[in-house]
Amino acid sequence: MSVKRLLEEVDSQELAEWAAYDAIWPLPDPWWQTARLCRIVMAASGNYKRVPDEEVFIPSRKKPKQSVEAMMSELLKLKEPQG
Repeated sequence: MSVKRLLEEVDSQELAEWAAYDAIWPLPDPWWQTARLCRIVMAASGNYKRVPDEEVFIPSRKKPKQSVEAMMSELLKLKEPQG
C-alpha cells in the first residue's frame, strides 16, 4: 500500500494503535522464519555434520569480498559427495 493510500484510509489514531501493537507484539520477520525452517530441514535430513546458524540463510546487502581461490574452493565442494 502506498503512503498516500494509507493516509487516505487510516487516521492517525488507528496508525498510532498499530504502531503501539507492533511495539509490544511485533510481526515476525519472514527472513528469520525462512532461515529457521532451512536450518530445521538441514538438521532433520542428517546429511550435514554441522548445521549453520540462521544468519547464513539471510541475504546480506553487503557482500564480502572473496578471493578467486576461495570461490574455487567453494565450487569444488559442490563436486564432493555429501555425507
